[in-house]
Amino acid sequence: MNQHRYQDRFELPEGRLAIDYETENGIVVYSLTAHALQAINRHQWIESEKRGYDCGNDTIEEWLQRYWKGWVRSKLLEHFLGKRFWGAFGSDTFNLFRHQSFNAIADEETSQIIADKLADGGENLDIINWAIQEKRDIDGVIALLERIDINAQRQRLLTNHIRLFL
Repeated sequence: MNQHRYQDRFELPEGRLAIDYETENGIVVYSLTAHALQAINRHQWIESEKRGYDCGNDTIEEWLQRYWKGWVRSKLLEHFLGKRFWGAFGSDTFNLFRHQSFNAIADEETSQIIADKLADGGENLDIINWAIQEKRDIDGVIALLERIDINAQRQRLLTNHIRLFL
């Protein structure tokens, strides 16, 4: 089985920011908002360089429309997989795919396939269809999806969240 294809996605271009902090347990808690602002600024700079002029708010809006949802999803998966603790998602879902309660629902292979499908942009219905087609334990798969609750997590961080900081 592949060892988390998304591992190579984990280096943040901006590294650790001043607002990120370390807990007593040695876990670094990253600020989703601060890192999103860095990504937006990087996009704005790159687009301005390409065009030869300062693109201003147009590129900010472009990033929000094109990248925000996918960016948040990737950070949520990092959090679920225990690769990086994003403070916006809380401690109860950090390393979720390794929790005993999670692994009691389905076998590790099924959990890994679901993680891969989510990382590739799959939605709940895609995963349910896959489980039916592959004759997997559909009740277990649905229970995992309910535990992950990716839509509720994303819903909390709608695009309006980041606009508060721009």
